[in-house]
Amino acid sequence: MDRRRVNGPEQSVEPIYKKLEEAVDILNSERKRLDERSTEDHRPIFLRTGLVTQANGSAYIEIGNTKVTCAVYGPRQLKKSDFSNLCKINCDFKFSPFSCKKRRGNIRDAEEREFSNIVVEAVTPAVRVELLPKSAIDIYINVLENDGTTSCLAAAIIAASVSLADAGIEMFDQVTACSTVLATKDEQQLILTDGTEKEELQKDGSVLLSYMPSLNEITHVLQTGQSDPAISTKAIEQCIDGCSKIYSVMSDSLLQSLSR
Repeated sequence: MDRRRVNGPEQSVEPIYKKLEEAVDILNSERKRLDERSTEDHRPIFLRTGLVTQANGSAYIEIGNTKVTCAVYGPRQLKKSDFSNLCKINCDFKFSPFSCKKRRGNIRDAEEREFSNIVVEAVTPAVRVELLPKSAIDIYINVLENDGTTSCLAAAIIAASVSLADAGIEMFDQVTACSTVLATKDEQQLILTDGTEKEELQKDGSVLLSYMPSLNEITHVLQTGQSDPAISTKAIEQCIDGCSKIYSVMSDSLLQSLSR
């Protein structure tokens, strides 16, 4: 035995190579998607508050195979060196190591830090930060299963908004979020609401919109890829329609939490 080098095992097996997923048609002959939805349909949503009992407010949301948990702690007092006339909102967005097909690391990467900033930018306009000076609110988001990165970020924004309301923090309105996937089929650009991971593999771009339905105000818009201005405008209008439908689900979950 050569002790100067690492010896391999006595027995070994052939490695398993993962086959690349073949491209599939986004729409079938009946203009239906892979899960029998139309282009404007949203996946079923399950939303419930009070998941984390030790947090001031929490929420759990399922959108299809996407599963996200959120916990809100605060408001807490800031240090004297961090004085601010307005309340500071911090967010920690994290993918679980087993949430994606490719295993994620335990340390937050650049994408997760970017998503944390997007969640803060989306929910901050709805929070009355002027009523909580010298304080901070911490939002912790954990993705348990990811079935579409853009739709997963929309689910995180919804869960964060419901968690803030569950914590009793005064807000102007709830923040809903909806995403669309821009894809091309037969030289025609399609707008698919709440795209799945398989649909995102063939996307040309995406649009994520955060919206306050009662005030009719947009808090954040994120677009990736290239598209015509007319297509982008139509995608935003489609997202607003989707946000209005999601708003009723958020309201029902908060009303149910009061009866428990």
